[in-house]
Amino acid sequence: MKRFIIHDLEQWRKSRRRKPLILKGARQVGKTYSARRFGETRFENFLLVDFERNPGWHKVFEGNLQAKQICSDLEILLNQKIIPGKTLLFFDEIQACPRAISALRFFYEDMPELHVMAAGSLLEFAMKDISFPVGRVKFLSLHPMCFAEYLMARGQEEAKDIILSVPGTVSKSTHELFCD
Repeated sequence: MKRFIIHDLEQWRKSRRRKPLILKGARQVGKTYSARRFGETRFENFLLVDFERNPGWHKVFEGNLQAKQICSDLEILLNQKIIPGKTLLFFDEIQACPRAISALRFFYEDMPELHVMAAGSLLEFAMKDISFPVGRVKFLSLHPMCFAEYLMARGQEEAKDIILSVPGTVSKSTHELFCD
């Protein structure tokens, strides 16, 4: 399944002044799916840190928030190397670990060459109670799949192109296809 947000993620990946990225959006709109697909196709390594499924991993963020120490601890927990420029480090459901949100600042300051992404659907609630790294993170919003993305997922590229083209008249049969 293709999502249009992949284009924005690719621009972020190539940016020379890249900041850690936070994907915002409602529950079940495809934040984790999009991050995983992007990470697995654009990087040698994709590391997923899911704070909701693994609450014990919060302990990595209890001490100091030095990015290199956090990476070292995560390498042990995940049994994988974190290699700047080759690894996408993805923090899922980051609102479950508010200290991890604060740590994003230190990834930006101390390890800017590492691609760090986070996602969460309840971030606004978590951010009101923590020291948020203002100006040191980038936000992208992901919305539910639009009709053109739906058509792409169904393999209907021509129909998608019609939907995305300049508005005009379509045949009755095409109109009925879009309505079904």
